[in-house]
Amino acid sequence: MGRQAPMMPELSCYTTALVDHLGPTAADRLADSVRLWVHLDAPDGALAFSHHDRVDDGVLAYASTGDWATARAALGRQLAEHGSVIVVGNTYHLPWSPQHRSQSVSHWFVLKEHRDGRWRVSDRFAALLPAGEQRPFTGWLDDDTLRAALTPLGRRDTHQHNRDVYALGVPTEVGDPSQYRWLRPGGGGEVTWPGEWLREPAAALAGLRDRFVADGQALDRHADDLWAAARHHGHRLTRRGEPTLAATWAQLPKALRFAADSARRGRPRHGVLTEAFDRLIELTTRTEVYR
Repeated sequence: MGRQAPMMPELSCYTTALVDHLGPTAADRLADSVRLWVHLDAPDGALAFSHHDRVDDGVLAYASTGDWATARAALGRQLAEHGSVIVVGNTYHLPWSPQHRSQSVSHWFVLKEHRDGRWRVSDRFAALLPAGEQRPFTGWLDDDTLRAALTPLGRRDTHQHNRDVYALGVPTEVGDPSQYRWLRPGGGGEVTWPGEWLREPAAALAGLRDRFVADGQALDRHADDLWAAARHHGHRLTRRGEPTLAATWAQLPKALRFAADSARRGRPRHGVLTEAFDRLIELTTRTEVYR
């Protein structure tokens, strides 16, 4: 399909695409903006996470259409004018994804060029996922392959939907999930922050600890959100010269996955959860970078 692309900081697929699209200074801007804000009081019990402030200066918003010819034309025009477009892919249809033909998950990647009916794509996200290893990819796709790669995901569970809603850092209208979607310049689309948010690091972590101990299903649904948080905070802390705290964040998703796996087997590990969160709370409380 193509050759491997250069490595980037270890981020989520959303922030990897943002940094790739926004250019050389975006990684530093992202590091400065990383946070963990948590919404715990949704009526349906689903949690929401804001991992960073906006790093796109409020320029980007979702676009969507149900007609591929219209989407194709719009993507071509946007590429010609701006040189790069973030698109919302579907991992089930991405040949380079370890979730190819097994799981449909929203996945951002970047279009870089359109020539002779083919599209040069860049997906610089790299991670070891439960489904296998995701390696950075760059290469050319024909129209049919790109159309498949952007296959609409349709209606999803709230916790999955929320990842798209907060992918730019603030709550944003995501367009119709039954249509082809991408990010366009021009701004707009922001919506009101719902409910009450825990915005202080120790309070957010304590709230998550207590929810996960009380609700094993919430832990199972949101382990990936904490994995993303650990990657973002590792990026921030490494650049701020805080390797101990970065390493502690890196241990959190491992503890959560162990606890979630144990809970599914009917053997909850509340002590593992509590210890992992309390260690992180202790360090964030007395580290200048969080003050």
